[in-house]
Formats: sequence, C-alpha cells, structure tokens
Amino acid sequence: MCGRFERHSALSEFSKVVEGLMAEGIDPLPPSYNIAPSQAALVVRHETGTHRVDSLTWGLVPSWIKEPGKIRPINARAETIHQKPMFRDAFRYQRCLVLCDGYYEWKKLTNGRKQPYHLGRTDESPFVMAGLWSHNAHAASEGVETFCIITTPASGEAATIHHRMPVILPRAVQTQWLDPSVSKTEQVQELLLTGDTDLSVYPVSTFVNSPANNTVSCAMPFADSSVLS
Repeated sequence: MCGRFERHSALSEFSKVVEGLMAEGIDPLPPSYNIAPSQAALVVRHETGTHRVDSLTWGLVPSWIKEPGKIRPINARAETIHQKPMFRDAFRYQRCLVLCDGYYEWKKLTNGRKQPYHLGRTDESPFVMAGLWSHNAHAASEGVETFCIITTPASGEAATIHHRMPVILPRAVQTQWLDPSVSKTEQVQELLLTGDTDLSVYPVSTFVNSPANNTVSCAMPFADSSVLS
C-alpha cells in the first residue's frame, strides 16, 4: 500500500515532469514531508487545453455516497479497480496525478520492530503517482473533493520493503491518463502497466511515524544500521 508520502518540490519543478502543467503564481499548498490520510495534497487534473493543480483531501469519497462516514479508501488496487463500485466511475472519467517526491513504507524486521523507509527516484527528481478523484456534494455544505492512490504489485528495490507500491506514471502517458475521453477499461489498464519501478530505497528515522512531525528530518537517511535487522 501507500500510506504516507512527501512533496517538497515547487510546482515549477513538477512542470518539468508533467507536460502542460500550469505552474504560475504561489503554490496552493506549502511543502509537506509527511502527508497522511485525511490531509490535503496537490493533484493534477484535466482541464481543456491544460492541466490544472488543485488541493484535494486524501481518502476517496465517491460522489454517490450520501453518508461518507469512515470508509475513505486511500489506495485502490490496479488489478481490480475497474470492478469495484467504489472506484469504477472515477477509473473511467476522473483520474489524476498525485505530486510526489517520495513515499514511505514500513518493513517488519526480525526483531519485531517496523523500520520506515523512504522510496523515491534514483536521481531524486519529483514524480507523479496515478490517482483517482471525486467530488461529493453530500459530505459538507460546500462539498468535498478527495483522491486516492493506485497501487500495483511491487517490483525492483521496492519489493524488498513491501509487496505493494504506487503506480508511478511516466511523462509519455500522463496526458492520456488525465483525458476523460480515454475511458475504455482496456485502454486505461494498459496505461497502468507503464509504471516506473526504478526507485532508490533507504531507511529513515521513526520520527516519520507520527503525522504530527513534518520537517525535512522525516526524509533524511537513517544512519544507525544496528537496528536494521
């Protein structure tokens, strides 16, 4: 799964990653080194002639749910996403890109402890994760816009930490991913197969365990190798 991530790069940096991204003016959200479920994050959505950045809440609330309650999935499995009522409509028409510099995963060690790891590009450049978004008019008086992240079986270095990883979409397929006219199940599923798996992995401090901690320390390499067994 993907239950925590970070985004510290400015939109101007993501404009090099996402074709057609409008990155003028002040960023809608400040950088965050520890984005947790129910918090706001930046996503890119389709808009005629361009790609628009918005701040949405992490934890999908489909438009048809009248009483959102506590069921707000943060992840959706790429293998079954087209079959689940919770995700089916958004999968066809409301796809987004989640801006990211890295994500965190926890590995259970032989001593029983869980060690957090940071996973990101080997060149430390920002990237985007495949996501779905929805607008729900019942969740609040002004409505609420939410998103979730799509995951796939882990491969490469990521598989040494956890059996799932987010789908990281390359620039070549991002425009198609965002385009709601690309709506056939086979077309969309094929895009999910292009995910990048060339990631670097390093341990970080358990400081990241608490969502209340939100500084660059969350993403700094953890040097004490004595606990990594």
